[in-house]
Amino acid sequence: MLNHNSHRLFVGLTCACLFVCLVLGSCATVPNQPSLVTIAAVGDTNGYNIPLGGQDGEDPLQGVRHLLEEEDVFIFNFEGVLLSQAPAPETCRKFPGQSLFYSPPQIADFLHPTQFTIATLANNHILECGDYGIQETVHELASRGILTVGAGENSEQACQPLRLSVNGVELAVVAYLAMEPDWFSAGSDEAGAASWEECAGEQQLAELKSEVDIVVVALHLHLGRGWTEQTPPAHIALVQQVLDAGADVVLAHGPHVPQGILQSNGGVALLSLGNFLFRPDYEMTEKAYRSIIAKVTISSDSITIALLPLRLDYSGRPQVPPPQEASQTLRDIATLSEALGTTVEIRGNIGYTEIKRQGQ
Repeated sequence: MLNHNSHRLFVGLTCACLFVCLVLGSCATVPNQPSLVTIAAVGDTNGYNIPLGGQDGEDPLQGVRHLLEEEDVFIFNFEGVLLSQAPAPETCRKFPGQSLFYSPPQIADFLHPTQFTIATLANNHILECGDYGIQETVHELASRGILTVGAGENSEQACQPLRLSVNGVELAVVAYLAMEPDWFSAGSDEAGAASWEECAGEQQLAELKSEVDIVVVALHLHLGRGWTEQTPPAHIALVQQVLDAGADVVLAHGPHVPQGILQSNGGVALLSLGNFLFRPDYEMTEKAYRSIIAKVTISSDSITIALLPLRLDYSGRPQVPPPQEASQTLRDIATLSEALGTTVEIRGNIGYTEIKRQGQ
């Protein structure tokens, strides 16, 4: 479904392509389908333990910023809270089995590389400091022009979709946390993250699908063992539900390492984007330092994913990896995706997959 403005954009670009063909006598370099929206998506991101000042790194994204700035939309999972000072014991607490991630607000100065930047907050670290932490995080991000979705002072706020118009195309973004045990999801009178169950996700996506051109879903998944490239069956089952309900693109994270790609019903799901800006207090597995930027190009009838490998340095900042490591990361993702029925074609140090949009 394309709205009136989207249709005019498509027709106008098509006419321009025909003009080039007629005048130049060649259509070889003219794309068949002009892109409507381009998205750069990454995984778990925060400023905890990340050096920001001095010679060690004023811009933590300096090594990859050039890979982000050319897209329309940048989406990242902000894992934790933004606080101007260290968390107070009376307002913040460490949950069993996980770290307490808090970041200085200044990290947000570096996280807005595109026209539209979206931080998804539906994760197991957004409730570190209760509703105060959510309010502070949303405020600090909003003051820097960063949009947020997926958390709130109650489930009504947390479940609220983010809608925006990009190049005349209507886009909806929602975010859900799926975790067992779940201490972090919002309730009718409790602050927290949006969840698939509390938000009636199947109904919500079906309604959005009928109202907008593109539906993007961010999923933070902790239903099985993490820190592994093997996707737990429970994750695949939920992702399939989300695609069946009408999602065009699913951006998943939580396992902290890159995983495969699943295609179904005209939609595509990246099962784990890995870490993007991330430096916990503990030593991570080697594959947790590998990551990807997923560049999503959506046209009127197809979705193309380009996978750009990354490597986190030991300060937790993303860098472009050596060619040999980039190639290995892509081969691993291609193998995992093939087991799910998805073909990833590797050209140079970029992996590609494409799917026809359903009903187009």
